[in-house]
Amino acid sequence: MTDVEPVSLEIIANHLLRLRGGNHDDNMRRLRRFECHCSVSLLAEEFLGLVFLQNDEVVRIAPRGDDRTLAAVARRAISLGQPRLTANWNLAENLYRMRDKLASTSNIFGDALVICEARDGEEEYGLWYLQDGSHRALACATLMLLNEAQYERQIAYCSMSKRTETGAVRAGKAGSGDDLCRRRFDPLG
Repeated sequence: MTDVEPVSLEIIANHLLRLRGGNHDDNMRRLRRFECHCSVSLLAEEFLGLVFLQNDEVVRIAPRGDDRTLAAVARRAISLGQPRLTANWNLAENLYRMRDKLASTSNIFGDALVICEARDGEEEYGLWYLQDGSHRALACATLMLLNEAQYERQIAYCSMSKRTETGAVRAGKAGSGDDLCRRRFDPLG
């Protein structure tokens, strides 16, 4: 993670409201569990390593007990032919919209994702859970794996606990704010 800057939970809440997701209360309930909130820039391997959600709607692309990283879920979606899982998870339609966006703008990674420290068993699959932006992130990862899009800087709002202090941000210009927000797990060492 690079370009780490502390932010308030209110900024993240306003971002989520602007996106008009239907799960705002659930998102905020989860994010309030964490003491530290920041804005980060994700490296490509960090983006592809985000832990994807697990529920009955997406079990075909995120089977229980299997790899739930964004890269693994995108590979499954590709191998299944981008199926319509539910009304909310029409992968082909979602991918079509992202291809359309790619045709009109060079950066499909524009809107910030919301991620948080993986907890409650999710840490088995990775360090950071994709809290909000799963549809967009899956479409972007799919286009990357299909070699239809190049990774560009993905901004994410990140929430973590104070105990998440086992490594420093490797590169970039860390912000001058709270040291806890500039420290995190380092998956590469």
